[in-house]
Amino acid sequence: MTTTMRYLDDAIAVAEEMLLAPAGPRRQDKGRLAAYVKHVRRPDPADGFQQLRAGQLIHLAKLLSALGMKTLSLSVADMTLRHMEIVEADREVYAASVWNELGSLLAEHGELERARLVLGRALSRAERGSRVPERGRILANLSAVSLRRGDLGDADFWADKALEEMDTRPGDDPDARLTADLVRLEVARSGKDIDRIQDTLQKFDRSAEHSIALKGGDHPASIAARRALATATFEAASAWHDVELSERQLTELEIVKLNASAFLGATHRETIVAQAALAVAEFEAAGGGSGSLLRRRRAVVLLESAEEMAVEALGREHDQTLAIREALAHLRAATVQTDDLPYRIDRTYTPQENDVRNTAKKKAIDAERNVIRLTAHAGASYFLADLDIFYWQIHRALERGTYFHVILSSPWNNLAIFMQHGADSEPVSHQNIVDRVRASTYYQETFLPVIDSYKDLRDQFPDHIELKLTPTDISGSTLLTSEAGFFEPYITMNPLQRTRRGLSVFEHQFLKDSKYYEDSLAAFRTQWELTSTWEQFGMHEEKHKERLRALMTTQSDDRWSKSQT
Repeated sequence: MTTTMRYLDDAIAVAEEMLLAPAGPRRQDKGRLAAYVKHVRRPDPADGFQQLRAGQLIHLAKLLSALGMKTLSLSVADMTLRHMEIVEADREVYAASVWNELGSLLAEHGELERARLVLGRALSRAERGSRVPERGRILANLSAVSLRRGDLGDADFWADKALEEMDTRPGDDPDARLTADLVRLEVARSGKDIDRIQDTLQKFDRSAEHSIALKGGDHPASIAARRALATATFEAASAWHDVELSERQLTELEIVKLNASAFLGATHRETIVAQAALAVAEFEAAGGGSGSLLRRRRAVVLLESAEEMAVEALGREHDQTLAIREALAHLRAATVQTDDLPYRIDRTYTPQENDVRNTAKKKAIDAERNVIRLTAHAGASYFLADLDIFYWQIHRALERGTYFHVILSSPWNNLAIFMQHGADSEPVSHQNIVDRVRASTYYQETFLPVIDSYKDLRDQFPDHIELKLTPTDISGSTLLTSEAGFFEPYITMNPLQRTRRGLSVFEHQFLKDSKYYEDSLAAFRTQWELTSTWEQFGMHEEKHKERLRALMTTQSDDRWSKSQT
């Protein structure tokens, strides 16, 4: 046995021993385990036991996660994925079940995009004839990952496929069926479809009962099932105005939360999620009657505690932490007076995090069901399909009935005087400024294509998209959804450098419980009333050009006066 394999075996043995310890893992034991893991390396690609080695590495990563050693667990998972990709560079080696286990592990760590890709490989492998019964599990996991990514349509599709697969194959997989039924229930809840909620709730109830009977009430999956069942039943009861049933489900949620804490520990993911679900339900149940304000405030405190535990146990960027944070923002915004909201920033993105920033904005747009508001200099990222940034998210939002309201700078705004020109060209003056703007790459390659795209979208989605133009400079782009806002300041005065580029300064993200959100929303509404529609702009465009010429004349006069003093 190689040294690497011996360290791997030793690390697994120590981790299993720690999990079974009656008093729980000790700090010195974690140090000893970390030392073993530090020496674990990728197996030799020529090793004849690749399936076994990959399975051992995945098992170790799961043990580390169960012990709360999340960073080490993800490190081992990363190493395993790289090793499996190298081994399969020119041949298929690993069964669908191995890829499925790795995909599930990555999803547990919140690595949802990588999990989706790995599960896609697992599904492809299952279709080629290796362990066909694995297909139902893979499809169910794909549905769960899609749900957590906010892709409700994909989640519903994969869940239906999973159930169809299990219904047509001999035998049953209770875990996979429970997952698929849960996803269908969550999709129904998101759509506020009471009839569908009732139908999916009944099916999930049967799956949950079967799973709990097999696993026992102290298993994490059983606790998750009871929490989801109680939450969905509470929401259905609220829709039916059944106060008695609602209160029973609140009691059930409290029991689930206490059981999770007792069986799994206060910082376990399911304990945190149960506490968050209880807090949100308590807030909704408070209504507007006597004592409701105090009850709501208690619910906010309970959710704040869940958020703190999620950050500590799961990490600030974990999708579950972010979901709790969004729920907390919703509760705070409903209980705190606007003037009392703090100036809170949830995340600041730097130019090196441009892709991360884009992903966050896409998620916010995908989640919006009401109105998306945008203030920007040119709006190319949202209107130009060839840039492939936010155009298709906006298109899908319009397809589902979301409104898109946009304020952009007129090309004849005061910033045009700062437009750079070639050293050999004649000086810019009031006589040629309009022609210079019209001939610029900004006007030809951004402004006009954006307007064309707007007209096309308006033809496809009449009454759901409207663009207005302002004659003044817009100093930064602001994107607002019902739950969050993004603000990026412009550092340059040159219009040519404000569009068709990535993040060049920084961008703040804030939620609706921030005064930044309220201030941004108020500013948008004011601008919306003062700006011109596209049709109004077209009727008075010559006047906008004259104002720009007048500004150039004034600037020239000022420079001439300065030269005479």
